[in-house]
Amino acid sequence: MGSDHRAAEGNSRHDDDLDTLLKNTHRRLGTAVADRLNAHGGPPELRTPDLALDRLLAATHRATGNAVSRRLSRDDYTDQRDFTFQTSLGPRSHLARRPATIRVKYREEALRLVDNYWPFDLAEAMRTAVRIVQDLCDLLRDNAQPPSRANSAVEQLREHLEDISRRPQPHRSQPALSGLDYLNTVESALADPAERLADELHGIRELLEEELAPSVPALQATGRAYLFGIGAVAQDLIDDLAHGCRHADALARVVAEVERASNDFVGADLTSAKLDDVPLEGIRWDATTLWPAHWQTRVRRASLPSDEEQGVLVVAAEGCDSVVHADA
Repeated sequence: MGSDHRAAEGNSRHDDDLDTLLKNTHRRLGTAVADRLNAHGGPPELRTPDLALDRLLAATHRATGNAVSRRLSRDDYTDQRDFTFQTSLGPRSHLARRPATIRVKYREEALRLVDNYWPFDLAEAMRTAVRIVQDLCDLLRDNAQPPSRANSAVEQLREHLEDISRRPQPHRSQPALSGLDYLNTVESALADPAERLADELHGIRELLEEELAPSVPALQATGRAYLFGIGAVAQDLIDDLAHGCRHADALARVVAEVERASNDFVGADLTSAKLDDVPLEGIRWDATTLWPAHWQTRVRRASLPSDEEQGVLVVAAEGCDSVVHADA
């Protein structure tokens, strides 16, 4: 036990020494970069190979600082963030357990929130962005490809990220009383991962515009001598996009939970629900679902057998000419 404790202390001291070394190296690099930039009269424009090198050094300095900061804070921040995220998702993962009468009453509003936060497949869109950057890296490594193709890939990425960012920004409603708290719960569950995705997208677009986009055209003037620095920025972009994919996947899981709570009424008791103004298309039900008086036959006539589960019916947009039995 004593040797294990001493080994742990040794590892801790080693990590502390490494962190100190990283911080000192970053500070010295910053001083050298600042001196070089000041010698040229301040932050340069991309006009000559020397000034291009200045900008690459400045970009490397910022990237090193970010890496050091992430190393020093990643563990504590990640643990705290994951704990908060899992804690907040706990009660929301049981949306389907809320009273069926509440879920059916507010299903139209809940599904409208889903459309607002998930207007298209954001997870696939983020993965497409990763593939665009990977293709860009392949173009940069291929000496046979002209730099203009890399410029086209950067513009494609810019337009793609703009399309993703055009979705409505997360919005949280004010707390409400009675059944409306269900919609607040739904929106809060959607807003949590959506806000993280929006923040990640903001940082990704900044990295694209401030680091990658200005560097790629410089290849035409400087050649491929500075390709390593551009490749490092591209890899940072891939890493950030991969992190954004996780946020998109988390949002997709909440979307699926809201849709399940809004559409799955198999075995539910809806006898006290008021359905006159409720859109029922897409609702799943079976023989154990209890409907209000005079609604059983109406719903049955408007339903078709599910393609996925035997005995489950789905309310269709158009009614059937004959009654469909729940055990069909």
